[in-house]
Amino acid sequence: MGFDYMTIGNHEFDFGPEAFAEMLNAAEERGGYPKIVCSNIVFDKNSENDDALEKIYDDNKIKPFDIIKKNGLTIVIFGILGEDASSVAPAKKPVTFEEPESAAGKIVKMLKEKYNPDLIICLSHSGFYLSEDGKSYVGEDIELAEEVPDIDIIISGHTHVKAEKPIKINNTYIVQTGAYVRNLGKISLKVEEGKIAKFDYHLIPVDDEIEGNIKVYGEILKQEEYINRKYLSKLNLNYKTEIGQTNFNLIRNYNDLKNSNLGPFIADADKYYLTKKGIDVDFSLVASGTIREDILKGQKGILTVPDAFRVMSLGKGLDDIPGYPLAKIYITANEVKKLSEIIVMSRPDGGDGYLYTSGLKIYADPKKMMLRKVQKIEINGKNIDFSKNNKKMYSVVANTYLLSFIGRIKEMSHGLIKVVPKDENGNPVTDMNKQIIDINSEKSGIQEAKEWVALIEFMKSFGKAESGLPVIPDKYKNGDKSLIEITK
Repeated sequence: MGFDYMTIGNHEFDFGPEAFAEMLNAAEERGGYPKIVCSNIVFDKNSENDDALEKIYDDNKIKPFDIIKKNGLTIVIFGILGEDASSVAPAKKPVTFEEPESAAGKIVKMLKEKYNPDLIICLSHSGFYLSEDGKSYVGEDIELAEEVPDIDIIISGHTHVKAEKPIKINNTYIVQTGAYVRNLGKISLKVEEGKIAKFDYHLIPVDDEIEGNIKVYGEILKQEEYINRKYLSKLNLNYKTEIGQTNFNLIRNYNDLKNSNLGPFIADADKYYLTKKGIDVDFSLVASGTIREDILKGQKGILTVPDAFRVMSLGKGLDDIPGYPLAKIYITANEVKKLSEIIVMSRPDGGDGYLYTSGLKIYADPKKMMLRKVQKIEINGKNIDFSKNNKKMYSVVANTYLLSFIGRIKEMSHGLIKVVPKDENGNPVTDMNKQIIDINSEKSGIQEAKEWVALIEFMKSFGKAESGLPVIPDKYKNGDKSLIEITK
């Protein structure tokens, strides 16, 4: 695509640092890849599990920064991976990342002293969001610009925010084009005496106004054939299989997660799919951060297999079919209460940690003190006794990525809340892969329940239109109704 530089993001580590290294080595054998800059990556000297990636770094194929000469200017480009991005990449271990502002401050100071560049550009996988009042932007890259003012331009990512205009913090310009190459950003600038004298930025939509490339299209067709043969044939599916129809968009809007309708739809799909397979589920959980794409009506409302896959496309399980599998753990009634308090506490902040549920309804008083807000809990329409006297365990279903965070609630809440994932016998779970759900025990091995397949199976349950395709019901036009605010 013609890029010269890129930085590392959290999804480079979806399969671990060794797999990331394998990808880079394979790419190098097939023609190479753009230069990679990342200044805050830290390798573990006591572990072999990141040695292959560390070798690539030692061989200078991943650099902290690079210098180019352009139109008489000395331009420095360095990369940063942010704190939130690092926190949502659990498979990166044993790789860690230095605190971004500290790392950026040190490298910018060194660059100024040693090279005296005309322009310093940071490729940051950290991001920013629109503030609650919609009048400004907040987030890691805003803070980075404030703390390290000698950065001239921050090209931002991670948060999928489409900024139509540049954000200026003191003398630093910050831009972000959104996600999924829906837009390219074009910057035209003029530098005088080491300062940006003129800065123009606009977005270029990547749509059908741009003529397709026949060679690239041929590669796409080859990839469709490969996907059919390698993966979808095992599920009796095809890339072009029509699975349903919608008369409205199902979206995840980061600025209004409560009224976003896609999360509740996925949570219901997970619960329906497993129940249909004869697997007991008390309630399901879906994190907004694992939702990767909206379900859009488009011109005709026809949905195909890739439309479902793209919604929950992250990760892998233990089989060779892409996508995180669904797993099941058990927690006590009192732990359901603690988890519900976490849900209530995290909702105002929004972001990747916003949890949607199916089967769980929480009644909370927002005026109460922290950890005292939840007043009543219903599971599948029935009140539960969430006192410590109730020893009954309840089954919780989510993908393995999300469930891996439940055991870390104590750490995340600074010791205030502890929830211990358990198996059906009440034994603590330390390896979430052992909790992966087998949807067909009659076959040898584990037939993993994939979340994107749950969406397809859920759609089959709906009434059909004249087209013969099942139609998503109008009730999913509404947003999240699992949290009810009450006051006494």
